[in-house]
Amino acid sequence: MELAQRLAELRASLRPGQQELADWQQGPLAVSAVPGAGKSYGMAVAVALTLGRQVRSEPLPGPVKQLIVVTFTRSAASHLKHQIRQHLRKLCLPQAGFTVQTLHGLALNIASRHPQLSGLHLEQVTLITPNRHHRLLRQAVDQWIEQNPDLYQQLLVGGEFDGEETERLRRQSVLRSDCLPSLATIVIREAKSSDLSPQKLLALAEGQTDSLPVFAIAAGLYQSYQQLLQRHHYIDYDDMILAALRVLENPEALQLWRSQILAVFEDEAQDSTPLQFRLLNSLASTDQAPHRPNLVRVGDSNQAINSTFTPADPSFFRQFCALSQRQNRLATMNQAGRSTAVIIAAANWMLAWVNNAGPAGEEQPFAPQTILPVAAHDPQSNANPPPEGQGLEIETPTDVYETVERIGHRVLTLLTHNPQASAAVLVRENKQGSFIAELLSRPEHYGLAIDLSAQGIDILDVGNSSRQNRVPLELLHLLQFLAYPHSTEALKGALQILVDRQCIPAQAVHSLASQPEKFLYPVP
Repeated sequence: MELAQRLAELRASLRPGQQELADWQQGPLAVSAVPGAGKSYGMAVAVALTLGRQVRSEPLPGPVKQLIVVTFTRSAASHLKHQIRQHLRKLCLPQAGFTVQTLHGLALNIASRHPQLSGLHLEQVTLITPNRHHRLLRQAVDQWIEQNPDLYQQLLVGGEFDGEETERLRRQSVLRSDCLPSLATIVIREAKSSDLSPQKLLALAEGQTDSLPVFAIAAGLYQSYQQLLQRHHYIDYDDMILAALRVLENPEALQLWRSQILAVFEDEAQDSTPLQFRLLNSLASTDQAPHRPNLVRVGDSNQAINSTFTPADPSFFRQFCALSQRQNRLATMNQAGRSTAVIIAAANWMLAWVNNAGPAGEEQPFAPQTILPVAAHDPQSNANPPPEGQGLEIETPTDVYETVERIGHRVLTLLTHNPQASAAVLVRENKQGSFIAELLSRPEHYGLAIDLSAQGIDILDVGNSSRQNRVPLELLHLLQFLAYPHSTEALKGALQILVDRQCIPAQAVHSLASQPEKFLYPVP
């Protein structure tokens, strides 16, 4: 079979939207995809078809350019690379001409190749871990308090303050262990992703006239954090992006990288920040057409899964889609091969209702979109399965125990009718999953009228393995409390473990930890 025929057959297996992605030749392209549309699969096929077309075309003199594929996580990058290689094997093509990396891996590669330009010497710095990051934040807060006693006192006694020592201790505990670290986390994350140095942020704070100079406080915390990073020779993920951008500010280095790159394909583009987009856009641009980069971005216009712990926001990707639409460079993947029809209808109704109900004023919270089921001839088997029961059922139990009991009854009914199937209970937090698993595993202890284990149904708490990995850290916190029982920080750490593990009822840990003596010795 000729290569042209194999390419045509692979393209024919794609859905609308996926085919537009696969047909890319040059210039920018935005692909807005609904959940379950097959973003990564479409991306993998598009990469294989692009490389196949390169092989069919006349070979050009000089080194072969690479197609750069980027995504957010290492696991996603590994999965995408595996899919691309599979398609290349089916096309009988060499598994070369492309690289798949995380965004931060690409940035680190650029920065480490040009240490004099990036200022990043890998033999001298270490990527900061989450635990070290938290410790450094606390040190930055302590350092800021020591350097700014007047501002700290203003925070301590601001608002309604009666001068009581108990209230002062409570405020001191909340400020040092919660408010100021939280403020520092948000400011550092947002400032770095906007390419704002501590000095630039301090300059912006100088024009602030509010009675409580929050901006100046935030800038000071940011400056303390950066000083500690440099002192300990640490870098964080944003430092990688900034270092790579410093390299690309050099015309010779920029030309070197652009000469090696055919195009940049970005999967899960909704998880990118403006700073990361700047990096990709710079690499994908050419001197001949600087405003038409060879940049393909595929993402969900309405949800950024990682926005809870990164500055990512789907509005940034929506802006790129709007610009691409004006240039007639926008494709849409609106067929979802994941859910039954009633779930799709509910999702469409909910999005339209939120957009039309006006909770955000004149601004629409979501990009208008309608999710469609896949076509009848779609290669994905059972892509939109028939509903189980009503497909979508809304319950209103009286409390959490009745909630778990109803979940148990529904699981039993479903798995009785489908013995080979499995069911998943989705929760917002790990501790909710632990709570449900505990109740369903010991129903007699909690008075539930459902026993799944007696029916041969195993219960797996998937969050348990990650919680087991936290055991050494929890032991450390408990030992620190035993060593320093009158320490506010040590008491707070121990209490939080007991709350998280549901050994004691959920309560205000800060108010208890602010008075260690009263907590430890409640009686004379």
